[in-house]
Amino acid sequence: MTCRTALLFQTHFFDRGAARVFARLRRGLPAHYEPWVLIHLPPGAPVPPLLQRVPHHVARTPELRFPPYVTKCGGADWNLWNGGHTDLVPLHFLRAHPEYDRAWLVEYDVRFSGPWYRFFGAFEDHPADFIVPVLRRRTDQPDWMWWHTLRPPVPLAEEEMLCAFMPVWRVSRAGWQAVDAAWRAGWAGHSETVWPTAIARAGLTLLDPGGDGPFTPPALRGRFYSSTMQDIGLAPGTLMWKPPLLRAGSRPDMLWHPVKPFWPRVELRQAVRDLRMDLGAARRRLFARLLSRGVGEAGRAAP
Repeated sequence: MTCRTALLFQTHFFDRGAARVFARLRRGLPAHYEPWVLIHLPPGAPVPPLLQRVPHHVARTPELRFPPYVTKCGGADWNLWNGGHTDLVPLHFLRAHPEYDRAWLVEYDVRFSGPWYRFFGAFEDHPADFIVPVLRRRTDQPDWMWWHTLRPPVPLAEEEMLCAFMPVWRVSRAGWQAVDAAWRAGWAGHSETVWPTAIARAGLTLLDPGGDGPFTPPALRGRFYSSTMQDIGLAPGTLMWKPPLLRAGSRPDMLWHPVKPFWPRVELRQAVRDLRMDLGAARRRLFARLLSRGVGEAGRAAP
């Protein structure tokens, strides 16, 4: 039986360039996919004129502060863009459209160097509840910068803690409902660790669609993307956090991210934010090593 599938093209702007990217993505979809532009807008901001020509779903900032998600949406210093909260936008859509069996999400700065149907079609018959790249356990990458944010209601062993990279993913109805239940139950943390960890804790299945990680089956190794798991920016590779790419590479049938135009002012602000995050992660690692060394020396000095 064909699964009813939504394709969500997530963006925070919709100009002619974004419209062309969406049109190409739309042309490559299987016939039963239903494409949507998923956009976040602040209160009072007009809907972009080009957006009115295509199926779209608007999520405005006040609507994203969903009261049942107390630990995720509360606090005077809450900010959608800090701390891994952009998953609130697709969750806003999925709560409004529970009729879909599955949903693919593709961020505006993801490209595929081939017809998109080759990528989507490879997983059409796969039953995984969450398909997401760069999927790994805490034991695989203990220095990932967002582990300290993960606070589930019950203690978890390190091998139960998962993280992923989420510019492109597919989730089943059971998968996103497991995430929704986790946020309602008081989970806290960056979305890129709560989603895979909560879905796995619910007894559901996960799959890495490429790369060479521990959740990638042999038939998919090296297919669809490459990343350097131990690097903070996942570089070098085709699917990275940073640096930005001006265009997709020429290697066929691969996912590329982040592909975006070069806006000097925006890129400078992002570079400063990235530098602060890198320095913060380095300070946390140094503090942890010093603390563990101090505890060890105190133990040896004890009579």
